[in-house]
Amino acid sequence: MTSRFQVVPAAYLALVRDTGPAGPEVLLQLRRGTGYMDGRWAHGAAGHVELGESVLDAAAREAAEELGVVVGLGELQHVATGHRTVAAHEPSEERIDVFLSTTSWSGDPVVREVDKVAELRWWPLAALPDAVVPHERGALEELARRHTPGLAEGPARPTPALLTRGFRQRLTLVAAVGRNGVIGDGSTMPWHLPADLRFFKDTTMGGTMLMGRGTWDSIGRALPGRRTIVLTRREHWQPEGADVARSVPEALALAGDGEVFVVGGGQVYALTIEHASRLVVTEVDLEPEGPTRFPRIDPGRWHVVDRVPGEEPVRAWVTYERIAGRV
Repeated sequence: MTSRFQVVPAAYLALVRDTGPAGPEVLLQLRRGTGYMDGRWAHGAAGHVELGESVLDAAAREAAEELGVVVGLGELQHVATGHRTVAAHEPSEERIDVFLSTTSWSGDPVVREVDKVAELRWWPLAALPDAVVPHERGALEELARRHTPGLAEGPARPTPALLTRGFRQRLTLVAAVGRNGVIGDGSTMPWHLPADLRFFKDTTMGGTMLMGRGTWDSIGRALPGRRTIVLTRREHWQPEGADVARSVPEALALAGDGEVFVVGGGQVYALTIEHASRLVVTEVDLEPEGPTRFPRIDPGRWHVVDRVPGEEPVRAWVTYERIAGRV
């Protein structure tokens, strides 16, 4: 048994045509019904590389299965290779993505997987849509740089391009917790603490916040100066000013590199604490009633690195760091 981790390889294929009225165009699909990145634009064909299959063979197979077109392996051009992860370090989230393109194929592209694709559309490479799957955007921008006059004259990049994402992501849980571990009644906060609200703003400002739909509903709006990602199972629900994810890995994939602040509720804390590297806890000297509790902080895994006394009922603001090697 080896301790080395394994990665999941995938092949992505971009069909490019030069006949668009606004210059070269790329065929993208609008995802739906997959439970991952639905409502975002993605490469026209993509999928996992199967056992014994090369990335070239995988791209050609996916083109036939998803678009009904035939591409020759000799016509495929390498665009970029991506290596990505998220702070939830699970084997399924360690990925190697190989991005390919072609300007030659046989047949007219059509949607073959109607339950997974809402629309196929040709997009100008110089004007890609805003809602693109994040880890695919870099490869499409590299493709645009190669095909669009002017963009190709920009700063030199390695060829082939190597893209990384998620390796500088850090997960921090932020919560106000009563003496009995209660953080709320499932819909509202059990207290109003102006000093802690100021502390929360200062802590999260400029970062990305991850929250459940109940927490979003209790806040009622997107907070300024921060990006918000809401975790929910509700389909077709899109709050103004926030992104939506159906799972923690999807939310973290949307967040990208940098610090991600998990701010509630109880289920989201429970799903993420094992992947967090820091906890920022407001110790509240109250014992409110309520079913929603913060997960137990195991002293064998966490140690206090900072403790700032507060004014009652805030006992202190406490920062924990994960003990190295303890997961």
